[in-house]
Amino acid sequence: MTKSILTFLFSIALIALSFSQNKSKYDYHPPLKIPLILSSNFGELRPNHFHMGLDFKTNNRIGYRLYSIEEGFVSRIKVSPYGYGKVVYIDHPNGMTSVYAHCSEFKGQLDSLVNITQQNEQNYAVEIFPKKNEIRVTKGQVIALSGNSGGSTAPHLHFEIRDTKTEHALNPLVFGFDIADHKKPEIRGLKVYGVTKDGYQFHKKAIKKTASRGKTNYYISGSTISIPADYLSKSGGIGFSFDVIDRFDGAGNQCGLYGSILIVDGDTLFGQQTDRVPFESSRYVNSHKDFQEYAHLRRKYHKTFKTRENPLPIYTKEGLGIFKKGQPGGAYKVKYIAYDAAGNQSVLQFTLVILAGKINSKDAIATDSTFMQPSKTMRVSKGNTEVDFGRATTYEPLKINSEKINRKVGDAAVPVQNVYKIKIKKEVEQDGKHYLDITTAKGRHRSINVQYDDDLLIFEPKYFGTYLLRRDTVGPVVTPSNFTNGTTSLNGTKLKWTIKDKETGINDYDLFINGEWVLLEYDGKKRMITYTRDSKFIGKKELMLKVTDDCGNVSVWTRSLVFK
Repeated sequence: MTKSILTFLFSIALIALSFSQNKSKYDYHPPLKIPLILSSNFGELRPNHFHMGLDFKTNNRIGYRLYSIEEGFVSRIKVSPYGYGKVVYIDHPNGMTSVYAHCSEFKGQLDSLVNITQQNEQNYAVEIFPKKNEIRVTKGQVIALSGNSGGSTAPHLHFEIRDTKTEHALNPLVFGFDIADHKKPEIRGLKVYGVTKDGYQFHKKAIKKTASRGKTNYYISGSTISIPADYLSKSGGIGFSFDVIDRFDGAGNQCGLYGSILIVDGDTLFGQQTDRVPFESSRYVNSHKDFQEYAHLRRKYHKTFKTRENPLPIYTKEGLGIFKKGQPGGAYKVKYIAYDAAGNQSVLQFTLVILAGKINSKDAIATDSTFMQPSKTMRVSKGNTEVDFGRATTYEPLKINSEKINRKVGDAAVPVQNVYKIKIKKEVEQDGKHYLDITTAKGRHRSINVQYDDDLLIFEPKYFGTYLLRRDTVGPVVTPSNFTNGTTSLNGTKLKWTIKDKETGINDYDLFINGEWVLLEYDGKKRMITYTRDSKFIGKKELMLKVTDDCGNVSVWTRSLVFK
């Protein structure tokens, strides 16, 4: 048995021991008192981010009590029609912060504080930072009810643990919650790439194979993968990625990989263990995964190599993970081990054969001035348009067509890490009505807000694609939902409207009854606002609903209604 394998087996034992010790060390109260069944875990690959917590199933219902996992104080409360919806943050004495998202309602002091703040700010969306120890909670105290608010697509609890000081997201699975997991990770396939010394992929130098489950572990047909000699280059080498998912007891949902190790000819080249992800680095998921496989097929290929510009802290082995010892005509034993936080593991082994022939005559992705390099800045102009790219705009070198820069930037199918700037020189009325309409991958339209600077219109997109400078002068469309425009009286307790904007999106919404502002609840998913009246609220009332879009256009809906 090789030293690398012994090291791996020792690390797996440490994981299992750590899991047991953490359960004893922290002894957290469960956030729910129903069986803790996961639909998603920490580190799962998502569009432009890692999943930063655990998603607990709530039997497709809302209204389950949510419990503080430990004593502490409420440090943050937020209400939003998007993202985490209604969410509570609790700081604990041990330096951790627990997060409970997509709530349906808050309880106790939290509910009172939110209601007061919404009334004072005359806004549904609020964010509150109570003073330290202002709202104390005890271990096991009910703080909210589970729900489906914000960007949630089905009722569930999104739960996180963060390092209070750094605000980095931590993997809750290593803190000893009673979550049953006896299932091994599933290895579904792999890819082999020719890469540069910096981890960038050579165009059209990749091969994909399907993995199958055997009696004990995983295999590929014939147990051998052959690649041309020109996958190699003078200073580059070979990179691997593996399509791997995990599942938990009680559900069939595809969850994410916790850890892996790659061993080639007895040498450990790569290690990954997803214990901590800083929010500011989460978008580097686009560099960690095979982006094209994910974007087009939703296949979850985890690379066992990285680029020099990838700062993610999930890698346990120094270096880039590139196999550089390969030679034309050589054969090499490859072993890939995937494991979860409970210590379950799966293994895939095969032989990599490099065919005889000449290596790649190129040693890097084109470095001429038409290519944007992740490690450098770049400025391109055409006519009255200038585009500035900062460092780490892209994950791989990308050719930029300067002749089309005044209407198209990059390739819509390529992900962007950091915003870049489009500057259009044009004398216009600076009324805030301008926006940039970018057509991104699969024909999606995204509107980018304008910044004015003298005679420059400046936009900061985070997507590539074709674009047009537009003006939005049309207000949102307001349509009654559970009644009609002809309705004169109502018996129900709720009034609902759908609000839509064809261009830049909804920015604000306010309902006034007899001139007094009243609270609305906005569901961004359904584009619906709801007013819930008190049962004592009766008689003839004058209603005025004002809805504003991102360019400041206002639509006003008015009616006289008799509440019975």
